[in-house]
Amino acid sequence: MTRQGPPKEVDGPSPLLPGLLSTPLDVLGRRILIFGEVNTGKTTLASGILDALCAHGLSSRIAVIDMAPEIPEQVALERGMKGVGGKLLPHVSDVLYLAAPLKPPRLSARTEDEALLIAEENREKIESLLEAYPPSGRDILFVNDVSIYLHAGTTERLLGYMAGATTVVANGYHGMRLGSGVITLHEAAEMGKLIEAFPCRISLPARE
Repeated sequence: MTRQGPPKEVDGPSPLLPGLLSTPLDVLGRRILIFGEVNTGKTTLASGILDALCAHGLSSRIAVIDMAPEIPEQVALERGMKGVGGKLLPHVSDVLYLAAPLKPPRLSARTEDEALLIAEENREKIESLLEAYPPSGRDILFVNDVSIYLHAGTTERLLGYMAGATTVVANGYHGMRLGSGVITLHEAAEMGKLIEAFPCRISLPARE
Protein backbone atom coordinates (compact mmCIF):
# COMPACT_ATOMS: atom_id res chain seq x y z
CA MET A 1 0.00 0.00 0.00
CA THR A 2 1.38 3.43 -0.94
CA ARG A 3 2.53 5.49 2.04
CA GLN A 4 5.10 7.96 0.77
CA GLY A 5 6.46 9.90 3.72
CA PRO A 6 4.89 11.33 6.85
CA PRO A 7 2.32 14.13 6.74
CA LYS A 8 3.65 17.67 6.59
CA GLU A 9 3.18 19.78 9.69
CA VAL A 10 0.67 22.56 9.02
CA ASP A 11 -0.19 24.94 11.83
CA GLY A 12 -3.69 25.77 12.97
CA PRO A 13 -6.96 24.02 13.78
CA SER A 14 -9.28 22.58 11.18
CA PRO A 15 -12.13 24.93 10.14
CA LEU A 16 -13.81 22.04 8.33
CA LEU A 17 -15.53 20.06 11.06
CA PRO A 18 -15.51 22.15 14.24
CA GLY A 19 -16.14 20.07 17.34
CA LEU A 20 -15.15 16.87 15.52
CA LEU A 21 -11.63 17.38 14.20
CA SER A 22 -8.97 19.54 15.79
CA THR A 23 -6.74 19.30 12.70
CA PRO A 24 -7.31 17.91 9.19
CA LEU A 25 -5.06 14.96 10.05
CA ASP A 26 -7.72 13.75 12.47
CA VAL A 27 -9.53 12.50 9.35
CA LEU A 28 -6.91 9.77 9.01
CA GLY A 29 -8.07 6.34 10.11
CA ARG A 30 -11.73 7.37 10.09
CA ARG A 31 -14.69 6.50 7.88
CA ILE A 32 -16.70 9.66 7.43
CA LEU A 33 -20.04 9.94 5.60
CA ILE A 34 -21.42 13.39 4.79
CA PHE A 35 -25.08 13.37 3.79
CA GLY A 36 -28.09 15.62 3.41
CA GLU A 37 -30.49 17.28 0.98
CA VAL A 38 -29.46 18.76 -2.37
CA ASN A 39 -27.40 21.95 -2.22
CA THR A 40 -26.36 21.60 1.43
CA GLY A 41 -22.61 21.78 0.76
CA LYS A 42 -21.73 18.09 0.87
CA THR A 43 -19.21 18.23 -1.97
CA THR A 44 -17.87 21.58 -0.75
CA LEU A 45 -17.10 20.08 2.66
CA ALA A 46 -15.48 16.99 1.12
CA SER A 47 -13.42 19.24 -1.15
CA GLY A 48 -12.17 21.22 1.83
CA ILE A 49 -11.03 18.01 3.55
CA LEU A 50 -9.37 16.82 0.33
CA ASP A 51 -7.49 20.11 -0.10
CA ALA A 52 -6.39 20.07 3.54
CA LEU A 53 -4.95 16.56 3.28
CA CYS A 54 -3.16 17.49 0.06
CA ALA A 55 -1.70 20.52 1.84
CA HIS A 56 -0.23 18.09 4.38
CA GLY A 57 1.60 16.25 1.60
CA LEU A 58 -0.70 13.23 1.43
CA SER A 59 -1.86 13.56 -2.18
CA SER A 60 0.08 10.50 -3.39
CA ARG A 61 -1.94 8.37 -0.95
CA ILE A 62 -5.34 9.68 -2.09
CA ALA A 63 -7.84 8.32 -4.62
CA VAL A 64 -11.07 10.09 -5.59
CA ILE A 65 -13.98 8.18 -7.10
CA ASP A 66 -16.29 10.84 -8.49
CA MET A 67 -19.83 9.61 -9.10
CA ALA A 68 -21.37 13.03 -9.71
CA PRO A 69 -23.41 12.95 -12.94
CA GLU A 70 -23.26 15.41 -15.79
CA ILE A 71 -26.28 17.70 -15.40
CA PRO A 72 -26.96 20.10 -18.29
CA GLU A 73 -27.37 23.61 -16.94
CA GLN A 74 -30.73 24.07 -18.68
CA VAL A 75 -32.11 20.88 -17.09
CA ALA A 76 -30.96 22.01 -13.66
CA LEU A 77 -32.59 25.41 -14.11
CA GLU A 78 -35.86 23.92 -15.36
CA ARG A 79 -36.04 21.60 -12.33
CA GLY A 80 -34.96 24.28 -9.86
CA MET A 81 -31.79 22.30 -9.09
CA LYS A 82 -29.05 24.78 -9.93
CA GLY A 83 -25.81 23.74 -8.24
CA VAL A 84 -26.73 20.06 -7.86
CA GLY A 85 -24.11 17.41 -8.56
CA GLY A 86 -20.79 19.23 -8.17
CA LYS A 87 -17.59 17.43 -9.07
CA LEU A 88 -14.91 16.69 -6.47
CA LEU A 89 -11.90 17.81 -8.47
CA PRO A 90 -8.44 17.59 -6.88
CA HIS A 91 -6.17 20.60 -7.28
CA VAL A 92 -2.94 18.61 -7.41
CA SER A 93 -1.91 16.19 -10.13
CA ASP A 94 -0.83 13.17 -8.09
CA VAL A 95 -4.25 12.44 -6.60
CA LEU A 96 -5.74 9.45 -8.43
CA TYR A 97 -9.00 10.73 -9.94
CA LEU A 98 -11.50 8.17 -11.23
CA ALA A 99 -14.66 9.29 -13.04
CA ALA A 100 -16.99 8.27 -15.84
CA PRO A 101 -19.73 10.02 -17.85
CA LEU A 102 -22.89 9.47 -15.82
CA LYS A 103 -26.45 10.74 -16.22
CA PRO A 104 -28.86 11.83 -13.46
CA PRO A 105 -31.76 9.36 -13.86
CA ARG A 106 -34.47 11.40 -12.14
CA LEU A 107 -33.56 14.65 -13.86
CA SER A 108 -32.94 13.35 -17.37
CA ALA A 109 -35.47 10.53 -17.87
CA ARG A 110 -38.99 11.01 -19.23
CA THR A 111 -40.38 7.81 -17.71
CA GLU A 112 -39.59 5.66 -14.69
CA ASP A 113 -38.55 2.77 -16.95
CA GLU A 114 -36.05 5.05 -18.68
CA ALA A 115 -34.77 6.24 -15.30
CA LEU A 116 -34.23 2.66 -14.18
CA LEU A 117 -32.29 1.90 -17.36
CA ILE A 118 -30.05 4.93 -16.82
CA ALA A 119 -29.50 3.93 -13.18
CA GLU A 120 -28.39 0.45 -14.26
CA GLU A 121 -26.03 1.87 -16.89
CA ASN A 122 -24.55 4.17 -14.24
CA ARG A 123 -24.10 1.23 -11.87
CA GLU A 124 -22.08 -0.69 -14.42
CA LYS A 125 -19.83 2.30 -15.13
CA ILE A 126 -19.32 3.04 -11.44
CA GLU A 127 -18.41 -0.56 -10.66
CA SER A 128 -15.63 -0.29 -13.25
CA LEU A 129 -14.29 2.68 -11.28
CA LEU A 130 -14.65 0.87 -7.97
CA GLU A 131 -12.79 -2.14 -9.35
CA ALA A 132 -9.92 0.13 -10.44
CA TYR A 133 -9.41 1.43 -6.90
CA PRO A 134 -7.94 -1.54 -4.95
CA PRO A 135 -4.98 -2.12 -7.33
CA SER A 136 -3.95 1.53 -6.91
CA GLY A 137 -2.58 0.94 -3.40
CA ARG A 138 -4.00 4.29 -2.23
CA ASP A 139 -5.17 4.06 1.38
CA ILE A 140 -7.15 7.34 1.55
CA LEU A 141 -10.38 7.17 -0.44
CA PHE A 142 -12.82 9.97 -1.27
CA VAL A 143 -16.16 9.06 -2.85
CA ASN A 144 -18.27 11.88 -4.24
CA ASP A 145 -22.05 11.58 -4.71
CA VAL A 146 -22.09 7.97 -3.54
CA SER A 147 -25.90 7.86 -3.63
CA ILE A 148 -25.74 7.76 -7.45
CA TYR A 149 -24.38 4.22 -7.18
CA LEU A 150 -27.14 3.30 -4.75
CA HIS A 151 -29.86 4.03 -7.33
CA ALA A 152 -29.27 0.48 -8.54
CA GLY A 153 -26.30 -0.86 -6.54
CA THR A 154 -26.19 -2.18 -2.99
CA THR A 155 -24.51 -0.96 0.19
CA GLU A 156 -22.96 -4.37 0.81
CA ARG A 157 -21.22 -4.40 -2.56
CA LEU A 158 -20.08 -0.80 -2.17
CA LEU A 159 -18.56 -1.47 1.26
CA GLY A 160 -16.70 -4.42 -0.20
CA TYR A 161 -14.98 -2.17 -2.72
CA MET A 162 -14.04 0.27 0.07
CA ALA A 163 -12.68 -2.39 2.39
CA GLY A 164 -9.02 -1.81 1.53
CA ALA A 165 -9.06 1.88 2.45
CA THR A 166 -7.88 2.91 5.92
CA THR A 167 -9.50 6.35 5.55
CA VAL A 168 -12.78 7.03 3.72
CA VAL A 169 -14.54 10.36 3.19
CA ALA A 170 -17.79 9.89 1.26
CA ASN A 171 -20.75 12.12 0.59
CA GLY A 172 -24.23 11.49 -0.78
CA TYR A 173 -27.79 12.69 -1.13
CA HIS A 174 -30.30 11.68 1.53
CA GLY A 175 -33.51 13.67 1.45
CA MET A 176 -36.92 14.29 -0.08
CA ARG A 177 -36.44 17.01 -2.67
CA LEU A 178 -35.75 14.74 -5.66
CA GLY A 179 -39.17 13.13 -5.42
CA SER A 180 -40.41 9.57 -5.12
CA GLY A 181 -40.40 6.45 -7.27
CA VAL A 182 -38.62 3.11 -7.42
CA ILE A 183 -35.14 4.64 -7.66
CA THR A 184 -35.74 6.97 -4.73
CA LEU A 185 -37.07 4.16 -2.54
CA HIS A 186 -34.10 1.92 -3.34
CA GLU A 187 -31.63 4.76 -2.84
CA ALA A 188 -33.16 5.78 0.50
CA ALA A 189 -33.06 2.21 1.83
CA GLU A 190 -29.45 1.67 0.77
CA MET A 191 -28.33 5.09 2.03
CA GLY A 192 -29.91 4.22 5.37
CA LYS A 193 -27.75 1.09 5.50
CA LEU A 194 -24.67 3.07 4.50
CA ILE A 195 -25.28 5.66 7.20
CA GLU A 196 -25.48 2.91 9.79
CA ALA A 197 -22.25 1.36 8.47
CA PHE A 198 -20.17 4.53 8.88
CA PRO A 199 -18.90 5.24 12.41
CA CYS A 200 -18.56 8.98 11.73
CA ARG A 201 -21.70 10.54 10.24
CA ILE A 202 -22.24 14.20 9.35
CA SER A 203 -25.78 15.26 8.48
CA LEU A 204 -25.89 18.69 6.85
CA PRO A 205 -29.07 20.72 7.44
CA ALA A 206 -31.26 21.75 4.51
CA ARG A 207 -31.00 25.37 3.48
CA GLU A 208 -34.03 27.61 3.85
